[in-house]
Amino acid sequence: MRRSIFAAGFCLLALCASSATAQTTNISAVPSFSFPLAQSESSSAEASPVNWSFTPDQTTSGATTANSPAASPNPLVQSGEPICGISHLVRCFEDLGKDDEGIFTSPFHIKPRDAYWLMPLGASTGLAFAYDQDAEQAAGVDPNRTKIADDIANFGSYYSTGLGGAGVYFLGLAKKNPKLAETGRLVAEAVIDSATVTAALKMVSNRQRPLQGNGQGDFWADGTRHWEFDSSFPSDHASSSMAMARVVSGEYPHWYVMVPAYGFVEAVSISRLLANQHFPSDIVVGQAVGFLTATYVLNHHALYRPGKKGLVDRLLSTVTPVANAQSRTFGASMQIPITIFRDR
Repeated sequence: MRRSIFAAGFCLLALCASSATAQTTNISAVPSFSFPLAQSESSSAEASPVNWSFTPDQTTSGATTANSPAASPNPLVQSGEPICGISHLVRCFEDLGKDDEGIFTSPFHIKPRDAYWLMPLGASTGLAFAYDQDAEQAAGVDPNRTKIADDIANFGSYYSTGLGGAGVYFLGLAKKNPKLAETGRLVAEAVIDSATVTAALKMVSNRQRPLQGNGQGDFWADGTRHWEFDSSFPSDHASSSMAMARVVSGEYPHWYVMVPAYGFVEAVSISRLLANQHFPSDIVVGQAVGFLTATYVLNHHALYRPGKKGLVDRLLSTVTPVANAQSRTFGASMQIPITIFRDR
């Protein structure tokens, strides 16, 4: 029981710290949004037109939507300041610092309305904890399978996803495609942000991996005598691959982009389970960290993200919490109308 309570506390910390509830403490005017994870980037109808032209060292008052006619400038980043890029590296470090400040202070800004997405995530994480040992026993140990799983997981590491984002950024510059360049830049930023949150949680949780100790995934099994910098909880491969997929899907919210993107995340995550490197709860929390931190990055730094809600955002907006006082149970329901897949 004590271990379960301890684990649940860290799950809540992971979800809260990575969500940041789309707060903007360093921006004077922030529009109000009904859903903290998927705010609209559409500019006001009364806003004056802006001439958006793209250069590698552009500022937020001179970006382009030439290659993205459906995109609208994000009002949260129209401050006239330089955009992070190869010619404004200092700005990149400033953005990362502001991201960390917003993310790690977000638990102090949790509001009652956030319960409708925290409760389902907390419930799914608790369920994963309950089946950690059963899943690990079912997976077993197979050296040949472990090698293949490790090879697959390497594609979802921080190095692979971060370098992949950098490659897409330079490709966008070469093709003079500002949206593509932004996608690569935000992928790299989201991966770095999720790595920071994940590293902090790993050091605080100090959880044993499936093949360590008694195989139960104990937290602080040896007290303070043994401290693992790269502990099991949460999975960094799950968080980094999810951060990449979330940014790509946010910038290009089409089913033919989102399905392979999130499919890649699941392939990487399952490979970590089959390689006996993580428990299911490590994967669930790792994916939550990656998804929420990447959403924070999109909400605060995306200029060319379409104003129209993406498929994931539209699905999440249909989630409704369900509670039964008599049985002392709670959960969530989701409505998926057929029309939600139109124009995808």
